Amino acid sequence: MLFHAGALIRLNELGLLSKVKRISSVSAGSIAAGHLAAVWSQLGRADERGVFGEFERLYVAPILSFSRHNLDVKTALTGLLPGVSAAALLAKAYEKYLFGALTLQDIPDVPRFVLCATNLQSGVLFRFSKPYAGDYVIGRLNEPQLRLSQAVAASSAFPPVLSPLELRLPEGSFTDWPSRSGVPSLSRDELATLRSRIVLTDGGVYDNHGLEPVVKRYMTILVSDGGAPFGRGAHIGFDWVRQLRRILDVTDNQVRALRRRNLIERLSAGNAAFDSGRLNANETRVHERLGAYWGIDTDADRLTPPSALPCDGPLTDRLARTSTRLTDLGELTSKRLINWGYAICDRSVRTHYRGADPLANVQPTWPYADARL
Repeated sequence: MLFHAGALIRLNELGLLSKVKRISSVSAGSIAAGHLAAVWSQLGRADERGVFGEFERLYVAPILSFSRHNLDVKTALTGLLPGVSAAALLAKAYEKYLFGALTLQDIPDVPRFVLCATNLQSGVLFRFSKPYAGDYVIGRLNEPQLRLSQAVAASSAFPPVLSPLELRLPEGSFTDWPSRSGVPSLSRDELATLRSRIVLTDGGVYDNHGLEPVVKRYMTILVSDGGAPFGRGAHIGFDWVRQLRRILDVTDNQVRALRRRNLIERLSAGNAAFDSGRLNANETRVHERLGAYWGIDTDADRLTPPSALPCDGPLTDRLARTSTRLTDLGELTSKRLINWGYAICDRSVRTHYRGADPLANVQPTWPYADARL
């Protein structure tokens, strides 16, 4: 959440944030994206460079304040009580501290925000957006009146402790997906059952980068990856519980690595084609893409644009291993996570970005000078 907030600060300074057409998110990234959706209309018109002047006050300060609340342990433990849903409690916390009573109909048309969850019943990506919510198996809920807090809670329902979030909607709420190509054949009774009670977990379970809603539609993509790096170690537990946990971690790491490798190959191919004059930023290819990727464990020393902010490797390694928690990490660590997202986004974008929109000439400066890296 805070890592992504830092990246958004720099994207705003570079004049790119005001030009995005779609923002897709999963997991803790959906807290950052959901908050951006909530305040977007307040940001007003960007200046001639494409920069929002009140971004720190309207976006950064509130999300930093929210991060200082201790939510996860209390929510998870209360969720163990019979008849109590941890995810529903999480939605209420989001409503209290960030989103109020905003619904998906209160967020902007442009950019389109897509908050992604995983449907545990259909096994595919479930999307929350202003035009519709749903997935290609169960169909679409058009112009959903769902609370923004619910959508973010579903997308960030970290399994198993804050998962799942259940949606129960009146019969007839859903319509079939526009294209039935590749959709499993289900009877009307089976489909009605799937639509009556929807069980959702963290969007990162299905698509850990939130790429599916954007990668086929847009030529230029900017990807911020806050997923913790895979932990390697010699001492592995032999009991069933720790073995199962480790196996799930290995499986998750493999999927992440494959998706990341494919993304970087596509970005590299796009940059090569652009630099050779075989590609322009306004066309869409099947494979090549333009843009940039940065992760919380990216090696800053490999990205060296002019005037890059200095980053201490051992310190950023420790930040990358910070647990994904909804709890107060302390003022210094919280500010450092924002600074790290800012610095590595700056390095990656100014190294790799090619696009139709030029970058604003704003030199990088630490969002929090008292927490520099």
